[in-house]
Amino acid sequence: MEGPYQVSNAGRVSDELRDAFAQAEAKGLLPLAVRAAKWIVEELERTPKEFGESRDFLTYASIQMRIGFAAPLFAVFGIHEDSRTVFIRKIVTVHALAR
Repeated sequence: MEGPYQVSNAGRVSDELRDAFAQAEAKGLLPLAVRAAKWIVEELERTPKEFGESRDFLTYASIQMRIGFAAPLFAVFGIHEDSRTVFIRKIVTVHALAR
């Protein structure tokens, strides 16, 4: 399902997601991680300002930075309201944050 926002991510984020899936698979959580990733993207397409919590506002770029969690994944993203674009900056497993 596509929503009113376009979701964009750098190649690095795709690599992070592959790593997150590998970590989840090693812990027997791959199906949960895949569902979480799909849900995160759906939320970012539909209602990014309601997902997670606000962390910062980058005045020079007019981007609201937020963090969000859907077990076992953690995402850092920015919302540029004027262009209705969400930029995923980072996505990792919660286990990776503890390192």
